[in-house]
Amino acid sequence: MNLLQLKHFNKLAETEHYGKTAKMLDISQSALSNSISRLEKELNVSLFKREGRNVRLTKCGLEFNSYLTNSLRSLDEAVECTKKYRNG
Repeated sequence: MNLLQLKHFNKLAETEHYGKTAKMLDISQSALSNSISRLEKELNVSLFKREGRNVRLTKCGLEFNSYLTNSLRSLDEAVECTKKYRNG
């Protein structure tokens, strides 16, 4: 798994729609789908379940997203802090 897959997952968890998420991330829907599939395969769990045109997080997906959201927030804060050093 890589950071890009995790960001894709987090955004899809937020929007619950592949098409909207792909557009927001400026990637194709198939690229997003492949990214999520690879993540699920590596974790060996289903993170989403399809509901018509939308998706919903599974119980496992909800818990994973809870931890991931906090981790991504911390990472963003670390990047911003580091940029402050660069800018004086």
